[in-house]
Amino acid sequence: MIKKSDLALTPGMRLTLLLCIFIVCYIISVLCVQLTMHLCGTDIAAAMRIGAVIQDVVSFIIPAIATTMIITRKPAELLCLSRGNSSAAAYIYIPLILLVSIPAQEAVIYWNEHITLPESMDALAASLRAMEEASAKAMQSILSDTSVPALIINILIIGIAAGFSEELLFRGAFQRLLTTGGVNPHIAVWTVAAVFSALHMQFFGFVPRMLLGAWFGYILLWSGSIWMPMFAHALNNTLFIVTSWYRLRTNPDLGFSDEATLMPAIDIFASVLLTAFAIAAMSRYLAKRKNKTSATNSL
Repeated sequence: MIKKSDLALTPGMRLTLLLCIFIVCYIISVLCVQLTMHLCGTDIAAAMRIGAVIQDVVSFIIPAIATTMIITRKPAELLCLSRGNSSAAAYIYIPLILLVSIPAQEAVIYWNEHITLPESMDALAASLRAMEEASAKAMQSILSDTSVPALIINILIIGIAAGFSEELLFRGAFQRLLTTGGVNPHIAVWTVAAVFSALHMQFFGFVPRMLLGAWFGYILLWSGSIWMPMFAHALNNTLFIVTSWYRLRTNPDLGFSDEATLMPAIDIFASVLLTAFAIAAMSRYLAKRKNKTSATNSL
C-alpha cells in the first residue's frame, strides 16, 4: 500500500499537475489529429482510427504516467498496476454483469436520449443534439466497413486501446490521486465518473456513461488492480463494436444506429435485480480475497 510519505507535493498540487499536463497533451493531440485528417484526405475512417490512437497515447496515457512519475518513486503502485485482490474467477463477474445489465442499460440510455429541456433552452438543446449527431456520424464512418479485418482493427483501437488508456488516466491517475489525497472513496468514484462522462461531450448520454464510469471506479476500489476496470471497459466497448458490426453486416439496409431500444418493464426490472445481485456478489468475493491476502501477509 502506498503511503503519504511516498508522494510528493500536496493533494491539490498533484491534481493541478495532472490537469495541466492533460491540457497541454490534449492540445497537442488535437493538433496532431487535425494534421492526420489533412494528410489522410478522403479516407475519413483511417484518419479517425489514427486520430483515436493519437488521442489514447497523448491525451490519456502520457498525462497519467508523467504525473505519477513526477509525484512518486512508485508510479506503478499508485496506478494500481499490480494484480491486487483480483483472480481469474473475479474476471468472470464482469461479462456476467455486462450481459444481465443490458435491459437496464438500454432503459437508462433511452431515458437520457429522450430528455426534453425547457423551451427557453431550445437553442442549447439544438446545439447538444448537433454534437450527438456529429459523434454518431464519426462512429458510423469507423464502423461502416463490415469486413473482418476492419472489425479486428476497431476492436483493437476502440475496444482495447481506449479501455486501457481511459482507465489509466481516469481511474488509475485521477481517482487514485483523490483517494490517496484523503478524499472519501465514494466521492472520488462519483466525481471521476461525472468528469469522465462530461469529457465525452454527449449530454444525452451523460447518465449511462457516468453510471458505467462509477462501476469501473468501484471495481478498482474493490480489486486494487487497474487491470480489472480496464478489462470491463474494453469488453463493454468491444461488445458495442461487435454488435454494431454484426447488425450492419447482416442488415446493411438498416444502417448504423446507436439509439437504445426500450425493453418490456418486466425485463428491465429483472435486469436491475440481477445486476445489483451480481455486483454485490463481485464486491463480496473481492472483499474476501482482500481479507485473505491481508491475513496471509500478517503471518
